[in-house]
Amino acid sequence: MFDYIMLPMHFSNLTRTPMPPATRDTVAPTGPVTLLLTAALGLCSATGCATRRAAAPPAQTRPCEPGDLVGRWTVDLRASPGEAAYTQPFVVESVNATKGSIAGSFYNSTISWSRLNSAWGKVVVTFVTSDGQGDYVHTATLENGRLVGTSSAQHRNLLVPWTATRDGV
Repeated sequence: MFDYIMLPMHFSNLTRTPMPPATRDTVAPTGPVTLLLTAALGLCSATGCATRRAAAPPAQTRPCEPGDLVGRWTVDLRASPGEAAYTQPFVVESVNATKGSIAGSFYNSTISWSRLNSAWGKVVVTFVTSDGQGDYVHTATLENGRLVGTSSAQHRNLLVPWTATRDGV
């Protein structure tokens, strides 16, 4: 029987060590705190604890650059993962890396304001469009040739996560 859980300093290799019956009640930290810790770390399953290692992130051939945003994108705005795709166009006509901005349209509405940031080794962009009733704020990160973003509109009490793929790829 395994009663004692050893957590190495880097949590990279969770092991269970059997304790002799004589020391079980005096040394083994198997109470609610240990269970809470292991559950919070996602290390327990119905059959006991197991080693879990994070998958390595996919390798990119080169870092993303702001100019990689230029082009036509198809944005999937479906309300939930199980629903049918609901797509709208996102067109980036140009990027001004010096000013940190883009020009184009989203959902057939002209981008009225934007900012982009590539200082962290990835391209993040935020921009504003309007439906004539109020503004929509959109934010996206370019990851491995795909955009992952959100759109929100206070006047519609709306927050929608979305993904986009480049047209013609």
